[in-house]
Amino acid sequence: MRWSVMLFVLGSCLFLARIPPSGSEITINDLDVKKWANSFGDNLYNLSTYFSGAALLRKEYNVHGNWYIEKINGSEMVQKFAKDMFQNLGSKRSAVEDLSDRAEIANMKHDYDPNIEYNYPNAMLINKKDDNGDPIHPRLALEFKLTENEHFNDIPVNMSMSDVQVPVNVYNEAPEVLNAVKWSRELDGVFIENGKKDPTLTWQYFGSSTGFFRQYPGIEWEPGSQGIDEYDCRNRGWYIQAATSPKDIVIVVDRSGSMKGLRLEIAKQTVNTIIDTLADNDFFNVIAFNKDVSYIEKCFEDTLVQATSDNKEFLKNRVQELEADGMAYFENALNTAFTMLRDFNNTGQGSWCNQAIMIITDGAPRNYERIFRAYNQPDRRVRVFSYLIGREVGESAPVKWMACNNKGYYTQIATLADVQENVMKYIHVLSRPMVIRRAHGTIWTNVYMDSSGRYKRYRIATNKYPQGLALMTTVARPVFDKRNKTSLEGNLLGVVGIDVPVSELMKLAPPLKMGVNGYAFVITNNGYILTHPDLRPTVVMEPGGDPITKPNYNSVDLSEVEISDTDEKLRTSMVKRETGGFKLKVQEHLDNMKRVMVHENSYYFTKIDETPFSLGIAIPSPYGQYFVRPTQKDQSKGLDPLRKGATGPVLAKWKYCQLTTAEANNMTQLDAIVRYLKNDKKTNKNPDIAKQCNRELVDHVMFDAAITEILDSVWVDAAVKGNSTRYGIQQVFVGTKGGVTRFYSYLEHPDEMTERDFINKTKNTIQATYYKRAAEMGPGYFVYSVPFNQGLSNDTNFVVTASSAIFLTDPRNKDLKAVAAVAGLQMNHESFSSLFFSATDQCADSTMPDNCMSCESSDDLDCFLLDDSGYIVVSEQPEHIGRFYGEIDGTMMSEMVELAVFDSFNLTDYQGMCRVGSTDSTAAASRLLNPIVNLIGYVLWWSKELVVLLAQFSLYNLLSGQFEYSAAASQPEYTPCDKSVTLYKANFSLNEWKETGFDGYLDCDNKCLKAFSIKLVPKSNLILLVTDNSCPCNLVPNFNLDPVEVNYGSNDTLFCERKLSQKERRRPDKCYNYHPKEDPKKCGRASSLVVSPLLIILTLLFTAREAFLPRT
Repeated sequence: MRWSVMLFVLGSCLFLARIPPSGSEITINDLDVKKWANSFGDNLYNLSTYFSGAALLRKEYNVHGNWYIEKINGSEMVQKFAKDMFQNLGSKRSAVEDLSDRAEIANMKHDYDPNIEYNYPNAMLINKKDDNGDPIHPRLALEFKLTENEHFNDIPVNMSMSDVQVPVNVYNEAPEVLNAVKWSRELDGVFIENGKKDPTLTWQYFGSSTGFFRQYPGIEWEPGSQGIDEYDCRNRGWYIQAATSPKDIVIVVDRSGSMKGLRLEIAKQTVNTIIDTLADNDFFNVIAFNKDVSYIEKCFEDTLVQATSDNKEFLKNRVQELEADGMAYFENALNTAFTMLRDFNNTGQGSWCNQAIMIITDGAPRNYERIFRAYNQPDRRVRVFSYLIGREVGESAPVKWMACNNKGYYTQIATLADVQENVMKYIHVLSRPMVIRRAHGTIWTNVYMDSSGRYKRYRIATNKYPQGLALMTTVARPVFDKRNKTSLEGNLLGVVGIDVPVSELMKLAPPLKMGVNGYAFVITNNGYILTHPDLRPTVVMEPGGDPITKPNYNSVDLSEVEISDTDEKLRTSMVKRETGGFKLKVQEHLDNMKRVMVHENSYYFTKIDETPFSLGIAIPSPYGQYFVRPTQKDQSKGLDPLRKGATGPVLAKWKYCQLTTAEANNMTQLDAIVRYLKNDKKTNKNPDIAKQCNRELVDHVMFDAAITEILDSVWVDAAVKGNSTRYGIQQVFVGTKGGVTRFYSYLEHPDEMTERDFINKTKNTIQATYYKRAAEMGPGYFVYSVPFNQGLSNDTNFVVTASSAIFLTDPRNKDLKAVAAVAGLQMNHESFSSLFFSATDQCADSTMPDNCMSCESSDDLDCFLLDDSGYIVVSEQPEHIGRFYGEIDGTMMSEMVELAVFDSFNLTDYQGMCRVGSTDSTAAASRLLNPIVNLIGYVLWWSKELVVLLAQFSLYNLLSGQFEYSAAASQPEYTPCDKSVTLYKANFSLNEWKETGFDGYLDCDNKCLKAFSIKLVPKSNLILLVTDNSCPCNLVPNFNLDPVEVNYGSNDTLFCERKLSQKERRRPDKCYNYHPKEDPKKCGRASSLVVSPLLIILTLLFTAREAFLPRT
């Protein structure tokens, strides 16, 4: 209501705003302001044009003449990209097939040795010495040569052999481990051969069902954050997806009174571990029972939900709220689970493949055969897995019967330390039909950020994540035991995989092909982003803090980044693997959601064969629809334009040439292009070099380098004649569509440059913000900007960055225009401000100097230069620089929005993160994790029981990372959320700009009339705003451009609708859930605590440390 009244009052003032006040003390001479804007604009444009060389470069293009403008054929382009990606991914698929075949042959040739002793390079122990200089382990701490390799982000690797990582929960010299390590050593030959065939390959590996992880090239593996290596390949998405077909699962948890205390905590951890094994093609729900059956989330009653990251975390949190009491009535729980699976399958949703019920209990009075016969006979299509919780249990036989008579698996989980190993056994049971059929399905995973131990050393050394190899997809394939004697047992030996960095994949869609503000993106069969320029997997939440990985970064939906696709037409077409295209008006954010661009995009899309992926490209209109193409190779200057000099050139980080790993370590892309061109001139060409580079891209580089070379002399001449010091010019630059950057420093000592890394940060030219904004602004304009919130810092030494797009017009058709390059400069802000204030110290009528105004000398005037997004570029108050003007004066900003000087755009960020407070250290789970409390309670236990207890509690702490109690309690927590923000963009299409601009008065609560004048600064993105500061006006609160969390309210119906909404998705093509000859006899047994010696030592030491350290 208050806002409505304010807006009504503000709107009522608009009529008065056009009427000069009667007897007002302050008036603003509109002619003076217009003269200031024109004078400053002309001077600024001439200065920027002269020093940047923009006009001369435009002329050079026209004189050169060996180019033409061509319309982009988006349909052909996207299909060409998709074909190239299919071939590239096909080589990875072939490589992983070779690994799978060799592994199966090696296993068949191997004779199992129960007394085996075998030396192998353990990735955690290699090159480690004790205090005497001897290996810390006689058989596993081998000498292992490591050399930094650029292809692997300069990580030290061994390119001649693999090594083996073993997680802490697996004994690294167990017979089953050593036997599998021995026969899998034969994969090294295939690893090396694959690398020779395809130089783009990165990590290749084999994850064994026994728990070890063989990787090539070999590396020194770094442990987890607490010094313990908990990375178990068997619970990774690539392993589970390759080992099983999609599944619908109902988890049934006993919460009767007998489950109180430790048993309930083990049960909760078991549920969460099962949930962690699920992927986006799976569906699930969790129900709990005593005498009644309850859904742990009432929104999900009688249905299953897709196992997205959000849904999994949501239900895992609900699991922690379970409490135990009452009696256990199994009939209702089993009926509910079977009915839910049957009814959900009949809806046409879900996986339409495996179905399973997971029963977690401490015992059952009988086996309830009648219920299982009614729902699951004769084929037993619903598998039952039973997890018997606790050490002292007397009713295990009925629980085991449920699993063994329904093609499942039974296991006993006595301690928290047992959970991980025992839960994973269900994966190998579900794989049996596939193994028996010997149906090798090759799978591709969602995008993920490598969280293994490969990159920890890199992150510590560089304080950043290796972006080139951080975001991955994996192609994986199962490895089967093909020995005849085990053929019906369906034994899975493990999974082989190859990582494919998405950055390498996207090099097959070169940015220069799509031009400025164009981009390519790939989605999965579930509509999730594999790669997109707006996918933001990490975020810095605190100033100066480390990046936080968003928990749901790998399940960001296309509709959450292409927000203009409101009816999801684009998403649906791509999920269905259609080929086509259409146009959408889009709003794209820049600079971390501080600016917005508005234009029309043309979208083109098609499928990538033999993968679950679909490819799309977006081309902006109108300037992006055309591009400048060279008509012939420029041989007049030879290779001189490519030779580095004072002005470069510097090339973008694009894939012009495909180099081998060895070449990439010793050669830049520029070196490769020069070698390629030299080879091209030879009579006897080297065929390998001749096919390494993309001819079209190389020709574009030569064309750009030859034309921009003229700027060498232009910039030097300007430095001598133009008095660059007087105007504070620090450096000039040009970036071309082909990825060529030239630059020149006007400073005597380049180290004094304010933004010394500007060129390096922006070398990907058309992907740089300066290039994008200049192209969006159009021909004949310079775009000026300052760092955001610069005035709030104490640093007064900063620069204004200016850039102008070089548009070329086709001489045969004047309507065809395309961006060839962007030229620009950086100048001291102090010099820029001086130029502005000098321009405001003049009169429109020089015959009446007494009536003249001046921004600096008139105390009653406030003068601002605003950019096209409303940020302050110049102000008399230094603290205003770089801030959004609406934060300074909400009333005047609202007036400019009302006048349509600025348009507002509401954007929603569906990848947001919000702070939710700190951990509740008094929760039951947290109390359980304190070994001291539990030791008091169990002090009378036998020594064996005490060791088990210490191991189970310590291991759980280690794996869950919750043992820094006081620190954890003080650290803020963050959760995914939606955030909204309103951004502003100047409307330069208004007719008023061409005439007088805007001027008038605001009636400020009838106390005074506030005068204002708004003028456009010619040939720029700047707006001159002059206001009367003698009349305080606070009709509208100041603006806040910080994104705010979207509050969807507490309405349960709306909440449930959002959670249950199902978007279009496509199921995987193949399903293996049944084989009539499957032998279900291997259905499990009670477990015993078998822990590696290292794990026992570590857990005991850790518990002792925790017991005696003081708590704060």
